Amino acid sequence: MQDEIKQVVKLVITGPVNAGKTTMVQNLSDSQIAATDVAATDHVSQLKSMTTVGLDFGILKIDETLELHLFGTPGQSRFNFMWNILSKGAIGAIFLVDSTSDDSLLEMKKMFDYFSEHVDLPVVVGATKQDLEGAKSIEELKILLNLGDTMIMPVDARKKEESKTLALTLLGNALLDAQEEEGDYDDSDYEDLF
Repeated sequence: MQDEIKQVVKLVITGPVNAGKTTMVQNLSDSQIAATDVAATDHVSQLKSMTTVGLDFGILKIDETLELHLFGTPGQSRFNFMWNILSKGAIGAIFLVDSTSDDSLLEMKKMFDYFSEHVDLPVVVGATKQDLEGAKSIEELKILLNLGDTMIMPVDARKKEESKTLALTLLGNALLDAQEEEGDYDDSDYEDLF
């Protein structure tokens, strides 16, 4: 019996500081992750003690033939050069936004505009912290973020299955986009992903 070829797909997980990027990579990954967290300084230290300055990396094995390589970006705009680097070769990006923070919403919009201009990948948005008091609903987020037809879904970055659903939604959307561009679209090809 011949070994099946393993497909590796790169996904970027990005968004503002404290939206849950490192948490999502940690909880999605089937093995220990690589992280470049350092002690937070300036205004970030008021939100959390550690922050990503390079990347978070993990691997999610979908089945015996497909692996998702997860690249978490720093959330601070001063590291935007890493956003470009980590997005090279990616099939899409998951944007996370803290549903309870107006600052997170403002930063998310700036990051989204930056990615649209410089990176141009299929995107889904995960609204984190929906379980906390003061969280904006998905409908409110759609209005406030004004991201056009970009899908926004609630997600708890601490829960593997919710995060996996978000990642597979992005993967399915990216594959559909690619198929439509090639003019060879058949949605039955992707039914088994979900």
